Amino acid sequence: MPEADPMAEDWASKNTWFGRDRPMTFTAFEIHKDVVNEGFDPKSDEYYAEIDKRIKVDFPHKFGNSETTTPKPVQSVASANRSVKQGRKTVRLTSSQVHIAKKLGVPLEEYAKQLKLTEGA
Repeated sequence: MPEADPMAEDWASKNTWFGRDRPMTFTAFEIHKDVVNEGFDPKSDEYYAEIDKRIKVDFPHKFGNSETTTPKPVQSVASANRSVKQGRKTVRLTSSQVHIAKKLGVPLEEYAKQLKLTEGA
């Protein structure tokens, strides 16, 4: 059996939850993996400080910090590429078109809409 690291034993004795609170203990093991992968030396004070910091973020209620941090609202900003809405297109009817619309009994607005659709096609 390898000997236990004195720093690890000291840290565990200061954190009475370690080994007793399963969710926190398992989270500490996962944080350990992440911290080591990020390049922290497991035999340094910075390593243990990082473990403590991250465990307090994950379990603030266990450390007397009942306030949950709410993220600051993000300001929405319009895109640099704005789409330009096309202005209102008016259709001018000629006198003969007005005469045809009246003869057919079609309102001028409806005649203009249909004329606009057929011109766009």
